[in-house]
Amino acid sequence: MLISHRHRFIFFKTQKTAGTAVEIVLRGLMGDRDVITPISRQDEQLNRRLGHPGPCNFRAPLRDYSRHDLLRLLGRARLKKRFYNHMPAAAVKPQLSEAVWQGYLKISLERNPFEKAISSYFWRTRKQQQPISIQQYLQSCPTSEISNWEIYTINDTLITDVMLRHEQLQDDLLALSERLQLSQPLQLPQERPKGQFRRDKRPWQEVLDASSEARIREVCAREISALHY
Repeated sequence: MLISHRHRFIFFKTQKTAGTAVEIVLRGLMGDRDVITPISRQDEQLNRRLGHPGPCNFRAPLRDYSRHDLLRLLGRARLKKRFYNHMPAAAVKPQLSEAVWQGYLKISLERNPFEKAISSYFWRTRKQQQPISIQQYLQSCPTSEISNWEIYTINDTLITDVMLRHEQLQDDLLALSERLQLSQPLQLPQERPKGQFRRDKRPWQEVLDASSEARIREVCAREISALHY
């Protein structure tokens, strides 16, 4: 996730929606006072090649450490995070002042739930020599693997001012550039993180069976309704 004080926005990063690509694009706007949470080592390498700033200001100050946190720090040398990747809005809000929460543009990103579920399957099974079928995966996986609803809602209410769509992402980034009054339009990187893992490029209607489609419709009913998928 990102918090830009200069451009006054909060980016809530969702899963399997090109969220890392968008985050890397938006990192080009970030400054030393802003919040940037870490991404994978490979994605951080791409970010550095583009000359964008890396993770900063995401750790909790020492005053926020409980006794348990201090014991973890001593035992495992794990610093406490105040902000983290894919952090849900309900967890972000208490960490910010009311002025920032109310005054900053809240941005997130979503994708057709059926296409997103297929992408999740190929990502989660990418290292398996003999992966289970997509039907088996979708019937057994946690709801959080195929739904981003909790990331950009609080109490089942959308908190976003701007919802970028995976299906029209570059157009939406151009519109966001205008809204942020940027001198240069936001452009997706030519090298797209994680895009190579989906091996079956057919439309979702040709990939999913009836039971898989039914599970996705059940789990993602709220975003399908609210975002008109």
